Amino acid sequence: MASQWVSTNLEEEVTCPICLDILKDPVTIECGHNFCHFCITQLQEASRYHIKCPLCKSSMKRDTYAPNWLLTNLIQKIRAMDPSERQLKEKELRCPKHGEKLHYVCEADGEFLCVVCHDSKDHKLHESRLIEEAVEHHQEQIQLHVGILEQKEQELVHMKAQVDKKISHFMAQVNIEKQRIHTEFKHLQQVLDENKNFLLSNIEHQAQHGVKECEQYNADTQAQLSLLRDLMDTLKAKQQMPPRQLLQDIKGTLKRSEEFQVQFHSKTPIPLDLDQQLNEAKSRHDSVIESLRKCGDQLQAGSKKDHGKFLQDKRTILRQSAPVTFNAASAHPDLNFSQDLKMVTMDTFPPKFSEDPAVPQRFFPSRCVLGSPGFSTGRHTWEVERSGPRGGACVVGVAWEQAPRQGSLTLEPASGFWVLRFSNLECQALIGSNIGEDFPVCPRRVGVCVDFEGKEVSFYDADTNDHIYTFQASFPGKIFPFFRLLFSGTQLTLNP
Repeated sequence: MASQWVSTNLEEEVTCPICLDILKDPVTIECGHNFCHFCITQLQEASRYHIKCPLCKSSMKRDTYAPNWLLTNLIQKIRAMDPSERQLKEKELRCPKHGEKLHYVCEADGEFLCVVCHDSKDHKLHESRLIEEAVEHHQEQIQLHVGILEQKEQELVHMKAQVDKKISHFMAQVNIEKQRIHTEFKHLQQVLDENKNFLLSNIEHQAQHGVKECEQYNADTQAQLSLLRDLMDTLKAKQQMPPRQLLQDIKGTLKRSEEFQVQFHSKTPIPLDLDQQLNEAKSRHDSVIESLRKCGDQLQAGSKKDHGKFLQDKRTILRQSAPVTFNAASAHPDLNFSQDLKMVTMDTFPPKFSEDPAVPQRFFPSRCVLGSPGFSTGRHTWEVERSGPRGGACVVGVAWEQAPRQGSLTLEPASGFWVLRFSNLECQALIGSNIGEDFPVCPRRVGVCVDFEGKEVSFYDADTNDHIYTFQASFPGKIFPFFRLLFSGTQLTLNP
């Protein structure tokens, strides 16, 4: 350690003030300061008559310096103290072209320069600094940049915290709105049920009253009818009797007939007040039904508008979505694909295979194929155009990755399929085993949108943007686009 300290301090004493390297061929000028022979020569070449000492600025004539042999011997001894370390250090800090120590750095191209390079034509017009000055300058620049970046980091952290807060607030508002919708519709449903039950109870009460009146009417009418028939039978019997019997009590018989005719009156089956009550109830019902229809029309108009925006958003997503292609590895052997895997066609003369090809990932015997890629998060939209026999009869939708592929398939949500079936002018949502919901539309181009966060699969007419049907679904895992071709010659084309 002591020798290293001595070596270091001696080096400082024998360092050239111009090149800042250990003196090489040291010379002493008139003022007594020492420099490398090369360095002072370069300095005097730049001056025509006199030169100034770089240290004390004393003026002197050219070529007024002498070799300093004492320093030369001292330098040789210093170099001998730790040759390996010094040689390595000197090798690292020397110009590979001139062998001189590197003292400068060019600001234009960042190259390290020796004295010769510094004055060469390649760098003479460039701005350069001593390495120590450049290091100090760039340390300041680095510190300045670090300070700016630290400030930016604080701003970004603060901004992220604000954004996280806003997202949290936004999601809280979304959940509140969801709950509000559930609560209000539940309350509305309760009000509707209560009013429906009241109106039905009221009309049922009137119906029961009407039934009782009708029963009383029928009983009275039946009694009158029986009495009338008895009188008619008596009169007819008198009419057939001999004169003496006919005249016997004839006055009493005719009197009973006259009394019946006077007392006879046609009763009204439904009392007028009951008819009036029913008409008043119908009037109230008309008012309630009209209000419900207006409310329903408003909800439907709003829903249609929302669906339009919803589907427009889906189209925007479609333009941004990664393209969907057919996954040939999952396909039934009778299905043929275009080179870009955007079109699938069912062979005209199937089946090629009468037996199960025993490939678990392939669909068999149903002529189905999955799309690629699969999805487990986010919102994804694609469209499929159908053509061929019976309008391109097919089944379109999504399937769970572990949904069955072999044997007879039950295409329903419970089995991992959320699909619509198309044929000619028919469109049907397959919502359960042998259960379907029919729709009056049957588009040639069908759009499918999967929303994992919303937990739904929506279908729409890709030409008109009209909504067709939406499955509410809790996906058990990754899902894939799904297609089933129903007849030979059917062709499906994907977009994008």
